[in-house]
Amino acid sequence: MLTSLAKGLASGIAANGWLPNALLESFVIHVRVLLDFLYAERPMPDDVIAADYFPSSEEWEKLRPPQSETLKKARIRAHKELAHLTYERLNVTPETKPWAFIEIANQIHRVMDIFLENVPRHLLGDQWRAPQKGV
Repeated sequence: MLTSLAKGLASGIAANGWLPNALLESFVIHVRVLLDFLYAERPMPDDVIAADYFPSSEEWEKLRPPQSETLKKARIRAHKELAHLTYERLNVTPETKPWAFIEIANQIHRVMDIFLENVPRHLLGDQWRAPQKGV
């Protein structure tokens, strides 16, 4: 879904009206969910996170790359501009409003590929047993 949304939004296929906003919100929610999975900061006890699939959270933390500045900013924006009603939204300008859809999706895919290459295969469903490549 993340890849399809990134490609669709980057293409400008939905230029006007409510549809681009709905697609953007869907993209941002997927970004947030995947970053919370791959880079859990304060997971709740029932949250599913990448580290759950390894003998220790330290093992996953050693395997994954550090979170890039692009992904850090995307995560903050997802929280401040969509997931929570904040005053920070008032600071969004036309220059800061666009999202780097393809870049964000590709960076998330690179981390997800590392996860898929290292996670014990028996812990995955059939659709995840082969690494997925980026946009």
